[in-house]
Amino acid sequence: MIRRWWSAIRGLDRFTRILLFATCALAGIAIVTSIEIQSTQREIADISNYNLSYVYARNQVEILRLRAAIGDAMLEGGNPAAARLRWAIVKGRVSTIPAAYGPVAVPEAAAARRHLEETLDSIAPLLASLQDPGTGARALRRLDALADEFTRLTALTNVRQSSLTEREQALLAATMTWLSASILALCCIGLALLALVFRQKRHLKEMAATDVLTGLPNRVAINAWRPVNARSVAVALAVIDVDRFKEVNDTLGHASGDDLLRRLGSVLREEAGGDALAVRLGGDEFVVIFTGADAWKRVEGRTAAIEAGFRTACKDTEFAWATLSIGMALGQAATPADLEALITQADGAMYAAKRGGRQSRGAVAAREADAAKAPLAPEIDPSLNGGALVRRTG
Repeated sequence: MIRRWWSAIRGLDRFTRILLFATCALAGIAIVTSIEIQSTQREIADISNYNLSYVYARNQVEILRLRAAIGDAMLEGGNPAAARLRWAIVKGRVSTIPAAYGPVAVPEAAAARRHLEETLDSIAPLLASLQDPGTGARALRRLDALADEFTRLTALTNVRQSSLTEREQALLAATMTWLSASILALCCIGLALLALVFRQKRHLKEMAATDVLTGLPNRVAINAWRPVNARSVAVALAVIDVDRFKEVNDTLGHASGDDLLRRLGSVLREEAGGDALAVRLGGDEFVVIFTGADAWKRVEGRTAAIEAGFRTACKDTEFAWATLSIGMALGQAATPADLEALITQADGAMYAAKRGGRQSRGAVAAREADAAKAPLAPEIDPSLNGGALVRRTG
């Protein structure tokens, strides 16, 4: 399976392979970038969903409440039980103080948690003798230092969390920009591939309608023929056949036969003119099609030029003795079927020319009810049955 795919890719031209590999690379980048965007969004959500600075601020508040309770207990008639209760509350919160949450790391919180626990353990014995001013003052000083530490921790955490959020948001924006650029590049490559497909399709269509040997259009061009505005037009055409072509192949070889046909194709391209359609019907048979009011005049003049050009093209070859037989037809055509009917008539005239002798041209014209739209050529006798006439030229 992979080998077949690789063989198919190697069969493509270099530009198409580059576009294909670029598409795969950009698609991979787009997938990875999308995953990174989702990961960054989750990190931003994690950072926003948990407020570490609030947690540290709550511990600071509890420390200040404990300090206030100790201060009240130091007064005459104060209640030491309230201080012990506040001490127990703060003690219970020590284990819940986090040092990190998600991508937010606060290593300073571990030190603050340790200092809090040490301070609470140191003031626990003092709670029983808070009436002594010296004892209470030592407890207050230790709690003041601890409260200052948690104040700094709260501010530090707030700055760090905000900076991390801003950094993640900037990373998200850059990643989304990169994703947008990748998608835009994919769209451009897609358009290029689409244009390439249409061009390839047009090329294949042209190849299907082109004769490989001579480079002229083939019968597909006849089937695709349509007059301008799809209206019936006057058509004059000439069917051209190489005399004794089989003899060329049999005596000189098929390579010589192919050379002869290529030379004839070149002559048709040069002498038929840009206003004519020259087609290889098959084998050694060709047709040249003219349209318009002066189509008959042009087909006569151009076929004479084709004969002269063919003689010149073959002059110095081993098949210089080869000649052409030409049959012509005149009529109205609006569809490929009409064109095929005229080709059939001209083909009959061409074979009549062969029977009449080599180096002769035959002419045939259709007897149509609307002959006024396509008047018969002066050389054709309308009294002939079917409008057929063989005219000697050589």
